[in-house]
Amino acid sequence: MEKLFRPNRIFVIFCLLLIIVWLGLQYVSNMRVSEAAKMEAEEVFDWKWPGQVSSNVEITDVSVLSKSENEARVRVKAKQTFTKLADAKNAFDQGNQEKSATETQPQGGAASSSDTACVLTLYRSNRNWVLGKVEFD
Repeated sequence: MEKLFRPNRIFVIFCLLLIIVWLGLQYVSNMRVSEAAKMEAEEVFDWKWPGQVSSNVEITDVSVLSKSENEARVRVKAKQTFTKLADAKNAFDQGNQEKSATETQPQGGAASSSDTACVLTLYRSNRNWVLGKVEFD
């Protein structure tokens, strides 16, 4: 039997270029989701209870678990540092004024750190990824 279709060099090069472009687009899309997840995780892990404890975070790893057109699940690993703040004299004044700077200074040697991880579910809204759900490990 005679072959009806035989790919030539131009067709093979075209297919390879098409695959390379598709892989590049997937890489850029995953990087965009990873950056959005990193920013959302920093907002989740960075917090402060006035006059008591504050938390700072250093993101160590971001990996995309699954991604569809409108939803992405991303695992974020981080090193979270808790710092005990100096005791506040008065938590709230009668006029509900801001605390002085000395009340929110960290105490010496009152910091502890731990590794933490969470899975963020992001949803696409227009062209942006927004946080939908946080699952802590």
